[in-house]
Amino acid sequence: MFDLFRSRDTVVRFFLGFILIVVAASMCVYLIPGSNPGTGVTEDTVLAQLDGDKLTQQDFQRHFAILLQGAQISDPGQVALMYPEYMQQEIEKMALLYVAKQMGLTVTDDEVLTGVESQWPQFFQNGQVNRDQFQQYLATIGLTEQEATDVVRDQLIIKRLEDATLAGVAVTDAEVKSEFARRYDKAKISYIKFPAGKFTDQVKPTDQDLQNTYALNKTSYPVPAKNNYQVLVVDQNKVAATMTVTDAQLHQAYAESMDNFRTPERIHVRHILISTEGKSDADKKALKTKAEDILRQLKNGADFAELAKKDSDDKGSGEKGGDLDWIVKGQMQVPEFEDAAFALKPMELSPVVTSSLGYHIIQVLAKEPARVKPFDEVKAQLADELKKDGLTDKVQALADQVQAALQKSPDSAEQIAKQFGVDLVTVPEGVAGQPIPTLGVSPEIDTAVSQLRPNEVSGEVSLPMDRLAVVVLKSRTPARLATLDEVKDQVRQAFILTKAKEIAADKAKEAAERLKKGEDMNAVAKSYKLDVTTSSLFGSADSVEGLGQAVYVADAFSKPIGTVLGPTEINGAETVSKVLEQQRGDPGLLAALRPQLIQDLKKQKATTALELLEDSVITDLVKAGKLKRNDKAINELAATYAPKPGNN
Repeated sequence: MFDLFRSRDTVVRFFLGFILIVVAASMCVYLIPGSNPGTGVTEDTVLAQLDGDKLTQQDFQRHFAILLQGAQISDPGQVALMYPEYMQQEIEKMALLYVAKQMGLTVTDDEVLTGVESQWPQFFQNGQVNRDQFQQYLATIGLTEQEATDVVRDQLIIKRLEDATLAGVAVTDAEVKSEFARRYDKAKISYIKFPAGKFTDQVKPTDQDLQNTYALNKTSYPVPAKNNYQVLVVDQNKVAATMTVTDAQLHQAYAESMDNFRTPERIHVRHILISTEGKSDADKKALKTKAEDILRQLKNGADFAELAKKDSDDKGSGEKGGDLDWIVKGQMQVPEFEDAAFALKPMELSPVVTSSLGYHIIQVLAKEPARVKPFDEVKAQLADELKKDGLTDKVQALADQVQAALQKSPDSAEQIAKQFGVDLVTVPEGVAGQPIPTLGVSPEIDTAVSQLRPNEVSGEVSLPMDRLAVVVLKSRTPARLATLDEVKDQVRQAFILTKAKEIAADKAKEAAERLKKGEDMNAVAKSYKLDVTTSSLFGSADSVEGLGQAVYVADAFSKPIGTVLGPTEINGAETVSKVLEQQRGDPGLLAALRPQLIQDLKKQKATTALELLEDSVITDLVKAGKLKRNDKAINELAATYAPKPGNN
């Protein structure tokens, strides 16, 4: 491994590309289990084995960890779903490498290095790898240099197997022409849509029709459970408004936290900077002369702010006349600047000060010594902090009192709300999922209500906006099926829609027969009080105006002009169409695109062939006893990735 790096130092980029490709292709992620990986499963447990190649539990989890880090996904539910897919992928990789080995497919070190260097040039300068960056990166994802090289080599070998599969794929001339036609042939149609809504006025349901429809579909009309309950809400903001803090408490808090109110010496300062960053010694000499000239102008009465705007290279402060506002020692992180600035008296100009940034001319506008803020200055701040510190406890204590009082007297919610000064919400017929007065939709309250029996009191329920609630259930009306009288309008609409669809289908069939007999399409449409729509030319991958994807009228490309298509249900409406025009792809374009079409078709076939190869190879290797899966260990490991109770 180290010799490989000495020669050209180049494995990291292809490895990173491989990781990103796998993550993008499979989105396989994981959570490192916090407990033992399963009964009987240890880090050395072999999950699968083929021709001396072993997939251990430890290796699998480490590789899964890399994918998680790259994808930044940690949802336990998604992890559990992706685990078997990634496990299968790892076993398929073992099988493909075995096939490649049997075929004598290999790659050289130079091929690995060349592929790496061409794809990840940012790790290289003049053909040399930045070894420190490479090692740091590998350490962050838990891989060694040798493992990285092995990943690259395996991926290149599988790519060589794919190329060999592609080389064995044949594409016929008919397939090329068919693919060309699919891409470049165009068609144009006219069509009539028969939406059910156009025929609803023809449906006149009888009472018997409604009774029969209801009897067949009564389970479609449930009446949800209704709950009569009350909610007592403890609002943190309202509690805060009632809280008071005595002067004695404030003075005690001030004395105990006086260090928090100490302010260091500070100065209000402005400067003009002549930058020397990246300049030569000769340039620096000229720039210092410029700074000294500016200082002379200032001493002769020039306006500091104007010169800062015109000459300062610190554009941020320069636009404000050089003003840096108030600063304390250590804030600027430029020692030479701070030493000079804090030595100045108010309105005094410094000499030209040299720092790592360049040449400064500094003026202190005001200076404040270190001090302790007086009590009156921080009194309001202290009051807010004391209220905040005690607020959570007071809200919780109040909610506890409300809950205890309700437990003793569930029928006294109104009196208890008044006694403790909390809000009362009464819901006489509450249905889960519907808004609650003043609270809106509240799944927290719905859940609490669903767990109560009449006259029971809930525990404290946390609500958004810093509120706690206690619920008391007065009564519950169980869920049931609606009577016909309650849902008669819904049943009528359902019956009418069903019958209207049947009428639309019959009319569409009738229209298609009339069109096939040669009747004019516009006349046919008019007889049903419908319209004819004529599309523009469209390809097989296009959408047809008003219909949707061209796949719904795929025969428009192959059937003769004048052919009547349908009726076909397209997006909920029976549709009859007629082929008006066809444009075939330019034969000259076919000749020019033939090589690309052949290559694309080969890739499609090779992908299918490789998938079939994976399946058949794995099946054959398992039958021959060469590929051994430890399904017990695989299933036990899967259990460690399953979401734990409470993590949903």
